Amino acid sequence: MKETVSTVFDDLEIGITLHDPETGAIVAVNSRLETLYGYREAELQEMSVADYSATDEGFTQAAAEERIRAAAEGEPQTFEWRIEQPDGERVWVRVRLALTQLDGEEYVIAEIQDISEQKERQRTLEAERSFIQQSLNTLDDVFYMLDPNGRLERWNDAVTEVTGYSDHEIDGMHAMEFFAADDAEAVGRSITEVIETGSAVVEADYVTKDGESIPYEFTGTRLTDADGEPRGIIGIGRDIADRKRHLQRIEQQEQAFRRLHQTASTSAPFEEKVAELLDFGREYLHVEQGFFTRFDDGTQEIVVGVGPNSQLQNGATAPFSESYCRHTVDPDSKSPLTVTNAVEEGWADDPAYERFELACYAGSTITVGDEVVGTICFADREPQDKAFTEIQETFIELLSEWMSYELERAERERKYRRLTERISDAYYAVDTEFTVTYWNDAMAERIDVPADDVLGENLWEYFPEIEGTVIEQRFHEAIETQEPTSCEYYYEPADYWTELQIYPDEDGLAVISKDITDRKAHEAELERSNERLQEFAYILSHDLQEPLRMVSSYVDLLETELDEHLDEETREYMTFAVDGAERMRGMIDGLLQYSRVETEGEAFEPVDVEAVIKGVRHDLQLSIDEADAELSVGSLPTIPADDDQLGQLFQNLVSNAIEHGGSTIEITGEEIASGYRFAVSDDGPGIPTHQQDEVFGLFDKGDDSDGTGIGLAICERIVTRHNGDIWVESTDDGTTFYVTIETQ
Repeated sequence: MKETVSTVFDDLEIGITLHDPETGAIVAVNSRLETLYGYREAELQEMSVADYSATDEGFTQAAAEERIRAAAEGEPQTFEWRIEQPDGERVWVRVRLALTQLDGEEYVIAEIQDISEQKERQRTLEAERSFIQQSLNTLDDVFYMLDPNGRLERWNDAVTEVTGYSDHEIDGMHAMEFFAADDAEAVGRSITEVIETGSAVVEADYVTKDGESIPYEFTGTRLTDADGEPRGIIGIGRDIADRKRHLQRIEQQEQAFRRLHQTASTSAPFEEKVAELLDFGREYLHVEQGFFTRFDDGTQEIVVGVGPNSQLQNGATAPFSESYCRHTVDPDSKSPLTVTNAVEEGWADDPAYERFELACYAGSTITVGDEVVGTICFADREPQDKAFTEIQETFIELLSEWMSYELERAERERKYRRLTERISDAYYAVDTEFTVTYWNDAMAERIDVPADDVLGENLWEYFPEIEGTVIEQRFHEAIETQEPTSCEYYYEPADYWTELQIYPDEDGLAVISKDITDRKAHEAELERSNERLQEFAYILSHDLQEPLRMVSSYVDLLETELDEHLDEETREYMTFAVDGAERMRGMIDGLLQYSRVETEGEAFEPVDVEAVIKGVRHDLQLSIDEADAELSVGSLPTIPADDDQLGQLFQNLVSNAIEHGGSTIEITGEEIASGYRFAVSDDGPGIPTHQQDEVFGLFDKGDDSDGTGIGLAICERIVTRHNGDIWVESTDDGTTFYVTIETQ
């Protein structure tokens, strides 16, 4: 047994143990298992599972024996376990148990794989998710993440607080369930728009669990995976009930309010819109000056000033204690402050009047959140002969509220960008001379170069190791063509692979740096796996088939030499030997085909599926005639595929239908969203339900088959190579194999 285990399993990179199916005791292990567990085979055979398991964490002898018994009864087991090595170190492993036969005896075989690194990555990911969720919960606005179908995957506490639903109730709800039917169409269009264009904004009434409707503005951004494919929507929702009420009032006002709305709705820069509204406002209120101020540490600054007053132009400053605005921000007043004749109203001795000599004034506060950050004001050095009208005051009030909203949204977007930066890839920017103009925190952490060190530096001088590489080539190419490009590069100082996505504009380049180290390691492992598979195929095609040919040849020679001396029983034994050898050769040929699906496949080219089926019919015509079967073929498309492998796929499926008694076999195809779906149907007796999940396994040939049990496994491998799926649906009236091939 030890020799068998050594021969079969020692080269594997996973641990193997063989257990007595009745007692559960270890009877053999491979060398990888000894290394993983830290015990020699002889020691393990004398130990119970509890001796090398973390029993205080629930990994007990009883639990292990229960799983071994289940596997011995034909129920394969897959689970995670924690072992304890002789030095006390504990290691997470994944265990797969199944009943098997070796040297004519039954054993429970355990495949044991070290998953410690995977567990560590999982713990790290959970910690990062917790940090992100805590960050999101600090937002006052609603944060949400939807999958591509519109179902909630993530949300912050604000969602539960606003809607009244619990986290458990929200889990899996569709976004449309939070809106009334009147808004459903607009919300649905916005979800589609985000997926198709990258972003969208929609206003809709949030309907709470209690039926209350709350006006909200939702901003959605498409979330993509590493390949740029949409994986959902991330966005922010903000309560706009107050704004909605004020907008309704705007609609009821005269031309002043329409002008405010029209100007506020343009795509012009914020300060340009403010200047336009101030200019309109001073004419509407019949005053000479309009200005927008900000406060900072006891100083008032004019951000935008429109009109002839030289004291109230852009950039002018004054002590806050000497400004009219200190009265405007009086917490006891929510209405705009208005003064039509400063001297008559007792302002003659006020420091603001002494400094600016403004005879009339109307101003309102601008807030971000609950904090007053500035004012919007209109003034004249001459008094007004009548008070400002209610509509004029409302105009000022609405203007200040719009500006508050815009500033608050800008602040919210800055916070959102900062949050996005913490969870996004590393990125940086350079100008046309390749001077670094931006360097985010993720980039700084990845290569341990702070932004303060590199900002303003020439990229090639600061990082001479990348000069003359593909990075420099792509950067120059992007600058010259003004077309986005990308490249992969191994940055040795930080020991990581990166994929650079390079976006040019007239000012320089924006560069997103994605860490693809894990992907590169996986690709290298796949390459090594393919090399091992090719070695295995060589052994199958040469070393293993030759002994089988010798068996058949020598048995035939014995039958010829001893023909007259052989009785019927001996001839029957010899027939069994030859049949067994031939069947084994067939299984080896099948394994060889199975292994070559990936390693020797051809590049995809347009393939006429109808022509492929015509070839399959020609090759199988004798089998079709012998089975008295009829092959019916519908209209089939031309698709990008491996011509030979597509032929093998359909030949295996048709052969399978003939072998299992189908007298009428039909092949059809239809276009689906991702490509095409094909169906191969027969009217045979069907596949038993307990076998339907196993028909694609290697050597699983069913109860009534004379084949090798590899044909459907090859089909599955071919379909997987074509980025598709294969499955079976079967009843007593027949069987249908479905195949999808992606063409998008």
